[in-house]
Amino acid sequence: MKLHFATSNSNKLRELSSLLDSPLISTPLDLQEIQTTDLHEPVKNKLQQAFDKLSAPVIVEDTSLYFEAWNELPGPFVKWFLESLGLAGMVRALSQFEDTSARAVCCLGFTIDGKTMHFFEGKVKGYIVEPRGSRNFGWDSIFQPAGQQKTFGEMSPEEKQRLSPRGKAAVKFKQFLKLKVKQK
Repeated sequence: MKLHFATSNSNKLRELSSLLDSPLISTPLDLQEIQTTDLHEPVKNKLQQAFDKLSAPVIVEDTSLYFEAWNELPGPFVKWFLESLGLAGMVRALSQFEDTSARAVCCLGFTIDGKTMHFFEGKVKGYIVEPRGSRNFGWDSIFQPAGQQKTFGEMSPEEKQRLSPRGKAAVKFKQFLKLKVKQK
């Protein structure tokens, strides 16, 4: 089965293709993103829009970063926080709080028919630190997973894939696909 991945982000495409051991068809679509702190809602909404445009099996993804001191923020709004504050600005804004713990959450959404939707979530606890490592991929350089000495930005692709929320969600999705193939 050919899988479309509704993204224009080449980093996400490369990572998810590697994690699934399968080339995905990059399908950049202009999808409306609803604004909510519930990560499943924008994924569900984007998934429906993507299927409506493609009429083909499609994956969408959204990744959120939650600062525990800020409750549900920045969450799914992290992209706009990055655009407005930058990495250093986000760290500076959080430094006013004693608690620098955070959690990164990725939700993959998948549908074959546009009716039945499947969601696969990966979560990683960690801490927000001063930017270290590559700054080429979102907030990777300020997130240090719990129990690790490196930020995602300092890790090799293999290290990051093993620990990342996208990696954890992809493992669940890959298991789901294997079961679907066995059922046929």
